Amino acid sequence: MKIPISPLILILVLLIISGCTQPYTVTATGKQNSEKIVQLQGSVSDYSATVEEKLQNGGSVITREIFIKRPYMFRVTDSKGCYSVSDGNTRWLYCNGSDTATYFKDPSVRRFSENLDYQKVFADMLNESPGTMMGNDTIDGTDTWILETTPAPRRYDMRYTFKTVRLWADIKTGMILRADLIPENSTNTGIIRFHNMTVNKGFPDDLFTYAPGPGMKIIDQKAGLYTENLAGKAGYTGETAPCTDCPLPISTPQL
Repeated sequence: MKIPISPLILILVLLIISGCTQPYTVTATGKQNSEKIVQLQGSVSDYSATVEEKLQNGGSVITREIFIKRPYMFRVTDSKGCYSVSDGNTRWLYCNGSDTATYFKDPSVRRFSENLDYQKVFADMLNESPGTMMGNDTIDGTDTWILETTPAPRRYDMRYTFKTVRLWADIKTGMILRADLIPENSTNTGIIRFHNMTVNKGFPDDLFTYAPGPGMKIIDQKAGLYTENLAGKAGYTGETAPCTDCPLPISTPQL
């Protein structure tokens, strides 16, 4: 025996099915994925990665090994065995085999650590200006969303000038695996790549401290000079043109 179906019920069923299968618009999906990235990044307490940067003004690619423990601790290593280490209050610079170490004890150390945490910078961009979905991609075997955003007017203390930022975000962790920082004329794009990413490994605090050995010569970088000279020399401030000879390691990877 066939049970008659009311035309009204049939229409409602079709509407529900249609609504469930209707794809999100690119704009809506971009907003949702931007929010998801910000949410996932909010649960990240520490991470490490190999960072490769191709600066906009040319030169070799800069490569660093970084360890970040939020909000203010970091450890950066270059291929020459030189380190930049901060526990959030004091930052040390030293090299293996050297008898000299420099330290900075200045409130701007914390600001510098915030700028060094590119992952948070990119998450803040998406939080302020949700990105538009540009597609999907796979980087180093990891599935990513590609989002493009034009950040709200604000000066980020990075090495680049840009109008548009294109980000490749790990779908599972929200971590950015590639960032293209594109200036208004779409030339000389800066590229940042993150490899060997680890997240929430519980790094101990002593990873971000340094105790000079006996006989080491200690140089006290006076307060104020850090902000005025060091950040600009490293190419991090928006007011200073990026340098082509930053005190960072050099390699020539394929980006």
